[in-house]
Amino acid sequence: MRLEVCVDSTAGALAAEAAGADRVELCCALFEGGLTPSAGAIAATVAAASIDVHVLIRPRGGDFIYDGHEVRAMLRDIEVAAEAGARGVVLGALTPDGDVDTALCERLVAAAGGLSVTFHRAFDMARRPLDALEAVVDLGADRLLTSGQEVSALEGAPLIAELVAAAGDRLVVMPGGGITERNIARVLDLTGASEVHCSARTTVDSPARHRNGRPAMGGALRPEEFSRRATSRPAVEAILRAAAG
Repeated sequence: MRLEVCVDSTAGALAAEAAGADRVELCCALFEGGLTPSAGAIAATVAAASIDVHVLIRPRGGDFIYDGHEVRAMLRDIEVAAEAGARGVVLGALTPDGDVDTALCERLVAAAGGLSVTFHRAFDMARRPLDALEAVVDLGADRLLTSGQEVSALEGAPLIAELVAAAGDRLVVMPGGGITERNIARVLDLTGASEVHCSARTTVDSPARHRNGRPAMGGALRPEEFSRRATSRPAVEAILRAAAG
């Protein structure tokens, strides 16, 4: 079993590496479900970590239907990731009817060149999952990240198992979504997957000694200003132990 950990910082990538993870997906804005990290964050993480770094290519939150400006940004972000030395990119796009946007995704995959390509959880919003799987295979992607079109990979395990069987050796189907040390063994058993994606995050207190609690740096629905979410090395290690049985 190979473990990919979703991280939003260089420190998170180093924690995942130290715990024994095989790969990290680097992003930012996990509150939005993950967006493309900055060029500086990509460069800093690739320089500091020995683990494979795959970069999320997603210009905004919300749906996966992109206009021309967003497409240009995504193409440039792929170039930036490649120039920084990332080993892969994580991408995806849909049409308004809920099909894989093959025309756009072909452009994105072509821009990735020799980088490893993962099709992300845009797949979980596709209307016909088995048809979407075939479209992703035809793109030449290396893997597909999915929760089985449910809230969590455990709930989506029946569909994931079907996708694993349908993909065969053409594509790695990688469960992701709500995976912890408490359920990873069951997800592996139910799906037959060979790779798993998790976040393994914990809340840590801010080092700030001066704290003004009146203003806020976000909207009404926001995280606390004086705490952070961070990748937890112990949590990654616990997931790996649970997967090993």
